[in-house]
Amino acid sequence: MFAELNDLGVQKFELIGSMVFDQYPRPKAAEIRAINQLAEKYGVRANSYGGYLDKGKITGRDATDADIMLDVTADLMTARDLGAPFLRSGDIPLHLLEASAAMAERYGVRIGIEVHAPHKPSDASIQAMLARMDEIDSPYMGLVPDFGCFIERPAQPALDRHIANGAKPELLDYVIEHRHDGLDEAGMQATIASMGGGEAEKWAISEMFGFLSFGPADIEGFRTLLHRTQYFHSKFYHVTQDLTDPQIPVDKLLAAIVESGFQGVLLSEYEGHAFHLDDAHEQLERHLRLEQKVLNGLSVLAG
Repeated sequence: MFAELNDLGVQKFELIGSMVFDQYPRPKAAEIRAINQLAEKYGVRANSYGGYLDKGKITGRDATDADIMLDVTADLMTARDLGAPFLRSGDIPLHLLEASAAMAERYGVRIGIEVHAPHKPSDASIQAMLARMDEIDSPYMGLVPDFGCFIERPAQPALDRHIANGAKPELLDYVIEHRHDGLDEAGMQATIASMGGGEAEKWAISEMFGFLSFGPADIEGFRTLLHRTQYFHSKFYHVTQDLTDPQIPVDKLLAAIVESGFQGVLLSEYEGHAFHLDDAHEQLERHLRLEQKVLNGLSVLAG
């Protein structure tokens, strides 16, 4: 993995503990040591550690505040041991944000809570979290906005897969165009069936109303988060050969970031596995080039 980062010219990475370590929430010392030795060998370093809050570890029992703080503390310890300046934490309850910020300061690791789809930045729950963070006003507690919140249309590989399974392109286009005209999933299923849709279209509609939901990007809501942002998950699903992202308005998002004066890290996060494609290296390279192209263009405009 780190050798591939060298190939891409990337020096920072995020490690997700529950996915890579044999033992979680506190990995074995030997595992952490192995990661750090490899990072030194390849000249890369951890930007962030991806933690996790499991509030339902025991059937029939909700996690207590003490349970949650133990998990936050364990993740902070691991981030510190990896030399990561940031912990991407789970959904810490509002009443524990201040205590978590104090714990983060003790360990010298900043916490960022991810703003992730299906939430939008303007959602009441996100704005309430932002308001509480503003009250606490600690550099050790902030946000990690995920670009997946801003998907405006499905990725072409997803549509190609449905077309290969027999879906009619014109019916998929209809679903995309009318996704937010007021019909729920059942209503859209009935409408497409009346237009000649079959089983392939049913699967496509289910996907478009489910995990690949999309809609107009909440750019103004995004702007409200930027003063509390630690870094970004620059998620993407497919970058074309001519370096465009038809799904996510990368240019508008990067323009808002630059205008805010933010200086920090964009972490590319590829979700192409959703299409069962083995093209991560190529797609990551394209995505990095796309963002550099946009940022260079913004620099020219500013200069």
